[in-house]
Amino acid sequence: MRNLFFAIFAVTAFTQCDSNSDDHKTIFGDPISIELTSTERQIVDEGLSFSMKLFSEVLKESGGADNVIVSPLSLNIALAMVWNGADGDTRDAIQEAIGMSRFPADEVNAYFKKLTEALLKTDPSTKLALANSIWANKAFPFKQTFYDLNSAWYDAKVSVLDFSDASTPTVINNWCSDNTNGLIKEMITEIPADAIMYLLNALYFKGIWSDGAGFVKKDTKDEPFQKSDGKSVTVSMMSQHSIQLCFADEKLSLAALPYGNGAFRMVFILPASGTVEELAEQLTEDGYLASCLENAYSYDLNLYIPKFKIEYEADMNAPLKALGMEIAFDMDKADFTGMSDLRGVYISKVKQKAYIDVNEEGTEAAAVTSVEMSFTSAGPTTPRTFRADRPFIYLIQETSTGVILFAGKTGEPK
Repeated sequence: MRNLFFAIFAVTAFTQCDSNSDDHKTIFGDPISIELTSTERQIVDEGLSFSMKLFSEVLKESGGADNVIVSPLSLNIALAMVWNGADGDTRDAIQEAIGMSRFPADEVNAYFKKLTEALLKTDPSTKLALANSIWANKAFPFKQTFYDLNSAWYDAKVSVLDFSDASTPTVINNWCSDNTNGLIKEMITEIPADAIMYLLNALYFKGIWSDGAGFVKKDTKDEPFQKSDGKSVTVSMMSQHSIQLCFADEKLSLAALPYGNGAFRMVFILPASGTVEELAEQLTEDGYLASCLENAYSYDLNLYIPKFKIEYEADMNAPLKALGMEIAFDMDKADFTGMSDLRGVYISKVKQKAYIDVNEEGTEAAAVTSVEMSFTSAGPTTPRTFRADRPFIYLIQETSTGVILFAGKTGEPK
């Protein structure tokens, strides 16, 4: 049977170390494979393509930043909620950008509902939380049907607030902090006069390495890490020896390390030559990343990964425009009549904050995506309101679907 990229894999420890010895083994249940229909599989495949295209565009916009992390899944869900309020060419553009252009609305919404519910169950040892919310300006007329749609499919909390109240940003930021275990504390500093709605997704992940896949602190050593500019810095390099999934071709080499019962994994990807940015562009080729992971096999592996902790904030406007969503940001052309009968509603800002901490025990990561909707007075009535010792890419995936929760670049572990 074809070795699907999304298949659950088993990992056997080659050697055992202190944190993974027989005396300290954690008992993990079997992972729950998320069964997808043929249509849902196609949505996943297009979503994977969106993830890598988004990541490549974010790297281009990062200004050569050493460290970058984004959550394609968080952004995808936030945009799907916005998409439920769009119409006409705007709706088509959003759907095309997030990689779901060929599917009816009910199938897209049902897919996200099914995926969210399944992700929360597949590995009890991994802490995963997904939350959605809509914060609306009480002075603006929104359709109840829009609220109801996102409440039903995305379990979105709807709050109608006074956007002129100075305490409103604090209320929204408290929700972000509560739903990311305190890792993302502030998404909104002030609310512009023309802002009418915020749609937010919060994602929190905490996973421990599988037995035989963890690192021992005493084996972590200070070692050199060569940055893309040729300079060398000293990092805390973790190391282990075990049987793990690996793959290499003329473009890249990769290794995958599982969490818990194997339902989630972290994939480390090194360019064979050239830069991380060039590799990210290559990973946007349809089917290439999936093929690499399909053809990964278990090998006796000496693995060296630096410890790192990164916080990153990305303005997603330019990347999303590059992916074809320009019309949604155009105050004259955007059509969000599924959200309100008034014309002049548009996306003014899409922002994401993300955090990741990779250490000997496992990984903790979080992201919040905020979509700010604004209204222009052009509307009719309402006034304005492996040895990773050089830069590398990493992904956090749900294994059975291949859905990418996080994608990042580490150019200088800190």
